[in-house]
Amino acid sequence: MPLTEGYTKLKSKAEQIVESVKSSKFLSQKKEMSLPYAYPCDNYMDAILSNGLVRKTLQLFADKYCKEQIKKIKSTGQLVSRSNYPHLYDVLQSCYKSLNVEDIPEVYITNQLKGINALSVGTDNAPIILISCKAVISLSDGELKFMIGHELGHILQKNLMCHTIKGLLDNLNSKSEILGPIVSDLIDVPLNQWYRCAEYTADRAGLICAGDIKYVKSIFQQVNLNKTSSKFDDYYELGYSHPDIKKRTNELLIYCKVLCLHKIKIGVSNIEEK
Repeated sequence: MPLTEGYTKLKSKAEQIVESVKSSKFLSQKKEMSLPYAYPCDNYMDAILSNGLVRKTLQLFADKYCKEQIKKIKSTGQLVSRSNYPHLYDVLQSCYKSLNVEDIPEVYITNQLKGINALSVGTDNAPIILISCKAVISLSDGELKFMIGHELGHILQKNLMCHTIKGLLDNLNSKSEILGPIVSDLIDVPLNQWYRCAEYTADRAGLICAGDIKYVKSIFQQVNLNKTSSKFDDYYELGYSHPDIKKRTNELLIYCKVLCLHKIKIGVSNIEEK
C-alpha cells in the first residue's frame, strides 16, 4: 500500500539521520554536569538537548506555547509570599538555601492540581512552581521540602523548556498517523529515558532539601497508594517519563551512601532497602 510504503521509507530515512547525529562530532563531547548531584544520563538525547543552538530554537517554541498557560496560572493561583503564607515561605527559603538557588522562582498555590502534587512550569528563563492546595494542607515540613526541592531540581537542570517540547511531541504523536509513530519510535523512548534521569536528579535535590529519606518514603506512599506491581514494569517504563517509585527509592538509598562517603549527613531512618 502506498501509505505503508511511504511510512516505511520515511522511517528508514529518519533512522539514518538519527544514527548520523549519534556518531557525529556534534555529540562527541560529553556535557559537563552543572549540578553536583546530577544523575548521569548515557543518552544521545542529553547531548542534543544540551546543545546551545538546539536549546535556543526549542526555547522560541516553548516561550510561545507557555504564554497563555502562564497567564491563566497567575490569574487563578495564589502567589506565595511572607505575608500570606509565612510558614510555607520559610520552608521555601530553607530549600533555596539547601540548593544554593540564586534566581528565585515564583511559587503559586493552585486548585488546578489535584491531590498531593507539585509541578514546575514556564520556561528556563521564567520558571514557576505550582503546589496543590491539598499538599500545603496535608504534608509535613519535611515532605514539603522534598516536593519543593524536587521541582527546584528540575528548574536548576534547565528542564522546563524540554518539558514543554515533550508536550508538543505528545500532541503530534496522538494526531498524526504518519509522523506520530516515527516520533514514538525515534524520539519518545530515548526522550523518556532522558526524563527518567532528570527525575532521579530532581529526587536527589528533594532529598538534600528534606534532609531525611523517611520523608521521601512517606510522600511516595501517599502518591502511590493504588499502584500495583507487574513483571512487565521494566518494559512498560520505556513509554513513561517517570521511573517506578520503587526504583526511585532505591536510587536515593544508593545516593545516601554516596553522601555518607563524602561525610554529608542525610537521614536514612525508617526505610528498608528492597
